[in-house]
Amino acid sequence: MDETRDAASTVTLESADLSRFAESYASFNRIINSLQRQYIELKDEFADQNSRLADANQKLVEMTRRNLAVSEFLNSILYAVPVGIIAVDERGRITQFNPAATKLLAISPSTALGQPYRDIVPPGTPVHANALRAAESGKAVDSAEKKLELSDGSLLSLSVSTAILRDDDGRAVGAVEVFQDLTRLKKIEQELSRLSTLAALGEMAATIAHEVRNPLAGIGGFASLLKRDLNIDDPRQKLVDKIIAGVESLNRTVTTLLNYSRFEEVNKEDVLYREFLLEAIDQFRADNSEKLASIDLRLENEPVENLTIARIDPMLIRQLFFNLLTNATDANAEIGSIQVTFRRLPREEALAKYAGRMLLGFDETVLETVVRDSGIGIDEKLSDKIFSPFFTTKVNGTGLGLAVSWKIAKAHGGEIVAENHPDGGARFLFLIPTKIDHVDMERS
Repeated sequence: MDETRDAASTVTLESADLSRFAESYASFNRIINSLQRQYIELKDEFADQNSRLADANQKLVEMTRRNLAVSEFLNSILYAVPVGIIAVDERGRITQFNPAATKLLAISPSTALGQPYRDIVPPGTPVHANALRAAESGKAVDSAEKKLELSDGSLLSLSVSTAILRDDDGRAVGAVEVFQDLTRLKKIEQELSRLSTLAALGEMAATIAHEVRNPLAGIGGFASLLKRDLNIDDPRQKLVDKIIAGVESLNRTVTTLLNYSRFEEVNKEDVLYREFLLEAIDQFRADNSEKLASIDLRLENEPVENLTIARIDPMLIRQLFFNLLTNATDANAEIGSIQVTFRRLPREEALAKYAGRMLLGFDETVLETVVRDSGIGIDEKLSDKIFSPFFTTKVNGTGLGLAVSWKIAKAHGGEIVAENHPDGGARFLFLIPTKIDHVDMERS
């Protein structure tokens, strides 16, 4: 009996264990199925999120590319514009310094960037017209005219505008200064004013010359008749001779006045410049042999310039050189030397030296001719007047020689510059624009 009960009990227990196992297995299957469904759902969600992330990455890459393109475009504008641009942060330190600012102020970006504005850029006048003052005060200026002295002593006239820089929240984070060089424009304005004055003076001189010439001719004629009627040994002959000499002198002055006031018609032609200068110097030497007896007058130039061609009016330029050589001869006081040199400047050098004085085309440079004497030099107090008509330091001078030369230079689109030579004496630089060949253009 006991064995039977034990067997039955065992069977019952095994059935119960089997039932629990079956339930556990079914529960495990349900968990597995649930996990499989969650895995599939998670996989689908991951695929969806991954697709969204890929799209987002693609958009981010595209936005980054566009931002980079915009940044490069803005930087190219910043570096290409011919106006100076300086930006500072709220502490007054320079964060932007474009090439135009470097060119105008002669300050390199490596020197300026990251440094305090007040330590790098001269303040100029008015002192509030700069990025630093704008950042400090929060007040901008618009097209203020500013005078600035550079470290080398040169003066600039600038048109300056400033603006406040703000972040997305509208908070001021610095300021920017934009400035343009007005120096050349100011010089042109002064030149136009001078030309206007000279034009009015020329008209007045022409009127006076015509009014003087007629009675002067009468005086000369009557003096000649009086000389004819007087005996040769009559002491009054000397007085009549002085009258005639005075009339001739006045007549030469009147003729010079008329020539100065006359509009110069320029008939340009291509000439071998060295040969032209040699002929002009030989003719001047022949016409002034006595004055040049103790003066060494010579032309010096580099052999490479022997074939230099200049497009000029030979007659007018010969007159210009005669005036310059006469001035140099008088400055030497009958002893000394006159040296004439010329060269065609590389375009970069021409722009660096004379861009403020002359307007050069893209395919032009400067033909520079120098007439140097060994005299006492130019009085600095008179340097601004020597090209003005009727100004002279000579006892018998008319004050029109250099004025006529200046007028001829201007008629050729050029300029004349007078200065003292460091080694003594004065030199006059005659400058005219001249064409450059393709090799020169590529180098510039």
